[in-house]
Amino acid sequence: AVSVAAELIRASKYVVAMTGAGMSVESGIPTFRGADGIWSRHGQPSANSYAEWLDDPDAFWSSERRRRLEPWVVELREALRHAKPNEGHVALAEMEATGRVNSVITQNIDGLHQDAGSMNVIEIHGSRDKMRCVDCGDRTPRKTLFIDSPPPPCEECSGRVKFDSVLFGEPIPKDILQAARSESDKAECVIVIGTSTSVKPAGGLPRIAKANGSKLIEINSSETPLTRSCDAVIRGTAASALPS
Repeated sequence: AVSVAAELIRASKYVVAMTGAGMSVESGIPTFRGADGIWSRHGQPSANSYAEWLDDPDAFWSSERRRRLEPWVVELREALRHAKPNEGHVALAEMEATGRVNSVITQNIDGLHQDAGSMNVIEIHGSRDKMRCVDCGDRTPRKTLFIDSPPPPCEECSGRVKFDSVLFGEPIPKDILQAARSESDKAECVIVIGTSTSVKPAGGLPRIAKANGSKLIEINSSETPLTRSCDAVIRGTAASALPS
């Protein structure tokens, strides 16, 4: 399977990697879903988080202050604090540097692709290192992990500001979704790594690419709904499969 995948990459003029939570497991960041996922063990946050923020930002930020002591928040915060790029992140960055991979579309907010050296990264679910205005889309550095009070209005448009990572019920920012769709439309080969492709709209991008004629490579430790549509399937982790 590795040799088939390598040949598909070599034969393609434009290659896009799409990564999910499984990409960062070997960096010490737990997945959210699945048997050992954070939410499976501690419970999933409100499915209406974005609506709650829009309805009453002050109450939302007060709730955020209280949540910093919740077990899943503590576990994730410590994991992110100590996480370093793994061999898979490094391999993708090297593949980009040598012209084999053109871009990375990631569902992860951990920034490890950039830390490893990847340059063309589209963070479809946002970044933990940024704040974003939901009205004009302006992004600024996030100075602290926890927000003690509602952030000031946007300096560009006086709009509403929240952290860049996407909340439940929040639409993907238009500029990011357009960029991700543009990359998947150009792809002759898509490497789908560590994601079940069950979260929309990110999970639909490989299927759109396939419908447009792209080849699909899946790297995952277990079967996913996408497996049967793939041209090559490597059963394994990102850190072991990508370097090979």
